Parts: sequence; structure tokens; C-alpha cells
Amino acid sequence: MPTYGPVSLFFILFSVLTIITCFNHLLLAETQPSESSDTQRLIELACERKLHQHAYWNILLHYEDALIGVKSQVDDPNFFLAPDGKTNPKAELKATIRALFQQDDQAAKPYICRFYARFKWLKEILDIDPAAYKNFVCEEIDRIEPQSASLIFPTYCMNNPASMFGHTLLAINTDYTSKRLAYAVNYAARADNVNGLSFAISGIFGLYKGYYSIEPYYKKIQEYSDIHQRDIWEYKLNLTPEELKRLIWHVKEFRGIYTDYFFFDENCSYNLLYLLEAARPSLNLVSRFKVPAVLPADTIRVMKDEGLITSVAFRPSKASKIKHKIAALDDKSIRISLDIIEGKIKLAELLSGTLAREKQIMILDLVSEQLQYLYVKKTIDKAAYRKSFLAALKARSKLGRDDSPYEENLTTPPDPVDGHASKRISLGGGVHKGDTFVELRFRPAFTDLVDMDYILHKGAQIEFADARIRYYTSDLSFKLHQLDLIDIVSVSARDAFFKPLSWKFNTGFHRKPMQSGDEQLFYRLNTGTGVATEYPFLGLSYAMIEGEMDISGALEEGFALGGGATCGVIKTFAWFWKEHFFLNFKWFFAGDDHKEHSAGVLNNFKLSKNNQVSLELKWTKVREWDKTDIQALWHFFF
Repeated sequence: MPTYGPVSLFFILFSVLTIITCFNHLLLAETQPSESSDTQRLIELACERKLHQHAYWNILLHYEDALIGVKSQVDDPNFFLAPDGKTNPKAELKATIRALFQQDDQAAKPYICRFYARFKWLKEILDIDPAAYKNFVCEEIDRIEPQSASLIFPTYCMNNPASMFGHTLLAINTDYTSKRLAYAVNYAARADNVNGLSFAISGIFGLYKGYYSIEPYYKKIQEYSDIHQRDIWEYKLNLTPEELKRLIWHVKEFRGIYTDYFFFDENCSYNLLYLLEAARPSLNLVSRFKVPAVLPADTIRVMKDEGLITSVAFRPSKASKIKHKIAALDDKSIRISLDIIEGKIKLAELLSGTLAREKQIMILDLVSEQLQYLYVKKTIDKAAYRKSFLAALKARSKLGRDDSPYEENLTTPPDPVDGHASKRISLGGGVHKGDTFVELRFRPAFTDLVDMDYILHKGAQIEFADARIRYYTSDLSFKLHQLDLIDIVSVSARDAFFKPLSWKFNTGFHRKPMQSGDEQLFYRLNTGTGVATEYPFLGLSYAMIEGEMDISGALEEGFALGGGATCGVIKTFAWFWKEHFFLNFKWFFAGDDHKEHSAGVLNNFKLSKNNQVSLELKWTKVREWDKTDIQALWHFFF
């Protein structure tokens, strides 16, 4: 049996590796697009002009600066033609030219329809003779003739954590005259578990894949306005038909392509910015959001600053229309409307009754609107809906035309974009147990119960990473007084037609007296649910039962678990003045056994768009220790 020395073994291994490498190159050559001399010339020209560093190439590939080099925000490997295309713009450029401009037009066509925006741009910037590639087209995309576009903003939906900040999408109008027949270009997370908290947590940590989609706009109206009770704002954009074609070319490149969805930054609004820059490369949108959170309202403000928005239209939700009709009726008429819907009163009884004709018209209009709402919410089946709705329409037709339609008086609320900025820094001072202090606060997002700008959502509080640092003058010390990681409160008024639950969720670090009386930092998880109603003179009144768990090494058992109740009133006295009064009681029965009571009043005054002042008074008693805090704060939004 022959023996081999080290040198012989080295040459044998080298030969085997060479054969394997050659074989792999042969296989790769069979699967890669053929490269002609013309293709090679285009690659050399693109490299000579450094097109891989061109701003538009970065837009099309969604490249952003990384710690080393650049990195695409697109996570799906199918979006790239080069193995390292996500981080290597030059390699991706070469692979793209090799695929798009190969000799065989039939072999190139799938690549062209898949990457039409890349193909159109390279064809233009490389000064390619149109006759040389006259058959290189994608008829499917070329048939689309966009005329105009609007940015669509379904507003905040507090009872759905996925929509607390609102949502944005694009409506692309073609030659149809009705806006409802436009195309809706949307980016959203594809999620199966859409139950509240789990969705929010998964979205925060990027556990969902996000996809662009194109579907009829009327379906989005049904989804957001009719079903989810969300008013819609439509911002018309001054994009030209040619710019809109570039937008369509680019969004078509994302068919079946995902990017990791993040609730705070790489979300619906952020990903639409790439489409707008692809349409008009001179825009400066994406680079203006190097911050931890990208909120829909902020992106709309940036578009406004860039001169993209030409006009604004308001589309009230089905729920807003119904509430407007309810507000125009007295209690007796509202009761009659409900009885008709529930089948307790026949329509003939209404028409033959003593109510004035105008009142009958208002009742029947409300009945028809509510029946439509119940149907889209799938509260009633199709057969029952058709029978009741057609009967209501038939009864309404007998009353004739309404000469003064009251529904036209529905007031358009303030444009959310005209409100204050999302981030807030606050500076103030006060007295804590007789000790004076100076307090600095910072809150990246977004609104609280005494905010003046979100008047339609008087009971909405959405705060993230709200940090409060105090400097006490007695011992010249700095202390972290509070850090709310998440603080969400939804106080939604109930009425005869809508009966939402109010709820709250808070988690973060707070301070309170321990057994010794010394205030210590502890971690708190607090949640609750209840009901609210609104009275004309008193304001928005609510009551909730709640549960809480506190964790700290300073607690005798290391933790405290308990429950309690809270109630309060939120009142808007004027456009510049809003007040919140509350009472709270908690009893901790597991772990560290103790009781806690608190009461307070907070007044907020709006000085200008981005400046507010608040005055706070709060009394708290924990065990036998009690304290009173009085403070004044100036808030600046930016």
C-alpha cells in the first residue's frame, strides 16, 4: 500500500479543492445570467461613474449608514441579486446590471418586471440606446397610469394598541373620478396574534415581518372608518404622474418581499418615506428620522415642510357620523331609535305618531346609519340587516327631502398635524414634604390626559420612556424620581349606542415610602379596566378597578401584590385650560402587606403650539406615612 508524505498530501488536497472550485464555478455559470461584452461594458461604466454610491441607488435599495459601511433596511434575501447585496451596494449593482441587461430579452424579462425601478433608472443614467433594448419592457406595470396621490391618515384608535399612534398609507388615483376606486399602497405587519398587548410587544422587538400591499382604497375605508371607528384625514400630494410612475415601479419591486417590522421606527410611516423619495429623489425625508421613534403625525409634518401637501380633506368615521346624529336628538328620540333597531317599535308606529316630520327624519337617518355600522361590525347577519335597512329606507322615502340636512353641520376637528410636536422636555420645581426641588423631565412620546391638542380623545394618554429627575436643595442630591416605560390610559365615554371599556396599563420605576419611611425606587406593573361617561357640566368621568405588583429589595418580602380602584374627572374649561382630578385606593394583600391612598389635581394651560404650563397638587399616604407634592412645570414640545 503506497504511503504519502506531507508534501504529497498537500498537493492532493490542493488538487481536490481546485476541482471542487472549478465545478462550483461551472454550476454558478449555468444559473447566473449570461454576461455579454455589452453587459460588461455597462458594468464598467457604472463602476467608473460610481453609481453604487449614487443617492438614488441608496433610495432604491433602502441603504443606510451602518457602523461599518452601509446596510439595507430590507431584510428579505430575495430582494437582492448579489449574495452580499444587503451590505455591498457595488456587488448588488453589478449583479443587477448582469441580470437586467443580458442578451436574451426573454431571460431578462422576469428580472425586469421584478426590479422595474432599478431597470428604468439604470437605463436612463447609463444613456442606453432605447432601440438596443426595445423589447425589454413589463406590460403589466406599464399599463398602470397614475394621475394623483394622497397621503391617508386614519387617526388614533386607543382601544387597539396596534393603532395608538395612528396609521399612514397612500391612495393612488388613476382615471377613475371616485377616490374610493383609488389604489391603496400600504405597509403593515403581517400578524396572526393581533390581541392587544402581545401585538405591541412583538412589534416593539421586531418579531413581525412587514409587507407592502396594493388593494382598493374603499376596502381600507371600510376597515378603518367603518369597522374600527377611526376618522380619516386625506392629504393631497403634489406628485406628478411621472413621479407617481416611479413610485409604482418601486413598490412593485416589493411584491412578496418583507422587512422586519418595528413598532416605533421601521413602521408604516417610515417605510412610506422610501416610496416618496423614489418618486421624487430631491425630497429629504428618511434622513430626518434618526430618532428612536417615528410617529405618523411627525412624518406628515415633514412632508408638509417639504412642500408635498397641497390640500387637506376630512372623512369622518361611521361612528363619528352616528355620534353627531345622536347629539342632535333628545333622550326620548334616542330611545325610540334604539327600540326600532331592536324591533320593539314598528316603523309604521313612528310614521303615524305625533313626532314632528323633522324629528322622524333624524330618527330614521340614525337608524339607517347604525344598521350599516352593526352590519360591517358583523353584529347582525346579512338577512336581518337587509330586511331592517330596506324597511328604514322605505319609511324614510315617505318623508321626502330634508331641506336643512343637519348631518352637514358635523364639525371638522383640528388637523392633527397642526398640533404640538411629539417629543417633550419639561423644567420646573416644587415642594416635596417641605423640601424644595428642581425637576427635569423628558418624554419621547406622545400625549397625556391633560393634553390640549388631541381634543377628540380627551381620555387618551400614551407615554413612553417618560423620565423624571429631581434635584433636592436640602442635601444637594440628584434622584431618579420616576421612569414610566409605558403608560397608556384609554378613557372612552359610553352612550346608548357605543359601550367601550376604559382601561389602563403602566409599567416603570416609581418611588414611595417603605417600612422605615424612607422613599425607595421600586418597579411597578399596574393595570386596570372600567367605564366612563360624559356629562355636559361635570366632564369626562371614569371609574376603574385595578391590580398592581410592586418589586423592590427594599420591600419586606421583596414584592407586594394587590388591587384597588381609581376614579376621576377630566374637564376642558377652555381651549387653553384642561384639568384632571383623581382619587385612588390600593390594598396590597400578598407579599408586603400595606395600604396606599392618593388624590390629586392637575391643571394644564396651553400658551402656544409647542409650549404648555402645568400646575400639580398631589397627596399620597402609604402605611402611616403621608406626603404632599406641589409643583409647576413648563413643557416644551419639539
